[in-house]
Amino acid sequence: MSAVVISITNAANELTRVSALADQFAAANQLSSDVTADLHVALDEVLTNIIKYGYTDDRAHEISIQLRVEDGMLVAEIQDDGRPFDPLILPEPDVKASLKKRRVGGVGIHFVRKLMHEVNYRRMADRNRLVLKRHLKA
Repeated sequence: MSAVVISITNAANELTRVSALADQFAAANQLSSDVTADLHVALDEVLTNIIKYGYTDDRAHEISIQLRVEDGMLVAEIQDDGRPFDPLILPEPDVKASLKKRRVGGVGIHFVRKLMHEVNYRRMADRNRLVLKRHLKA
């Protein structure tokens, strides 16, 4: 299983399907527990944000997730038709500041950036495309 694709709707209960697919993909590709855990955290953060904040209507929308192993890296590609949003333009949060002084938001994408070795965003044909890459070996 070198690559898998799943399409979900923008409903929170769909995250369970993605988690199960990620586990199956990890087992089939013999990914380490560290890589698998990082994948779960990153997918949960990115997909939760898309589902919560990506749409201005109540209609069902398709979100596509592709997982693959390529050139010694785990690659997760997420595409959605939500409003344009580049999470990489968010400033790094001040994680050393007290909770009272921290601004709200931005911590989740901070974790994604720290867990993944590459994070890239592009808007293509009215779709957001976020590509997460993590080396399989430390």
